Amino acid sequence: MENISKKEQLVPLIRIIDKEFKKDFEKRLSKYDLTAQQGRLLFYINCNVEEGQKVRQVDIEKNFRLTKSTVHGLIERMEKANLVIKIKEGNHQYIEISDDCKKILEDVFSRRLECLNKMTEGLSDEEIITLHSLLMKIYENRDKGGNE
Repeated sequence: MENISKKEQLVPLIRIIDKEFKKDFEKRLSKYDLTAQQGRLLFYINCNVEEGQKVRQVDIEKNFRLTKSTVHGLIERMEKANLVIKIKEGNHQYIEISDDCKKILEDVFSRRLECLNKMTEGLSDEEIITLHSLLMKIYENRDKGGNE
């Protein structure tokens, strides 16, 4: 029974931690008139492109579990704001971050590290690796059913 109780205690802890990260992230993005959803998409695109991967709209739809029309609207607005650029290669269209947006993301990312360092203060490198491994297991379990 104690194991169930500890599992139940995870829910509010995860919510509180998530809320703190969201609040910090939104505060940093608001300086540039960006929403949290735009920020998440921009970081996703940027990270994938930096790793040598090309990002298509469908990749964003699948990763964020958003509809085609929602992603299309977000991309269109971000393109008009000069945050992203569309690259056409043959029959495919890819999305990249504009140079102006890269500067914004660098600032937001460096400031986000301040929050992350505060939240992980006192954790050893080994504990951070363990925490990452455990959270990845939870993340990967999310598609195994039971969440309908």
